[in-house]
Amino acid sequence: MEHPFRITSATLDVMEAFLASPGELHGFAVAKAASRPTGSVYPILARMEQAGWLESRWEDGHPEEGRPRRRFYFLTGTGAEASRVVVLERRGELPSARGSGKLRPALRLMTRWGGAW
Repeated sequence: MEHPFRITSATLDVMEAFLASPGELHGFAVAKAASRPTGSVYPILARMEQAGWLESRWEDGHPEEGRPRRRFYFLTGTGAEASRVVVLERRGELPSARGSGKLRPALRLMTRWGGAW
């Protein structure tokens, strides 16, 4: 299958973070869930958004003092379907099917804290 951008192991980790999340994620939360540095994650988010696999929005309102506004990302219908296919193709299973993937602790925290980091 041909893709609009290069699929690296970091890209797969980012896709898994979105597939395992019940909603939108801000960039730092994606980096934490994927266990990747933000310097790797933000270019992947940009490529996925440019390809139409992600959409984003800026945080509404004013954040707490001393914190910049966050940009939230979410998979489009096309992106969700394509990400499922790619992850299944490359890793053989989806993140929710994994018994003990590296995303588990981070995603448990995200659920506990309502997805906000």
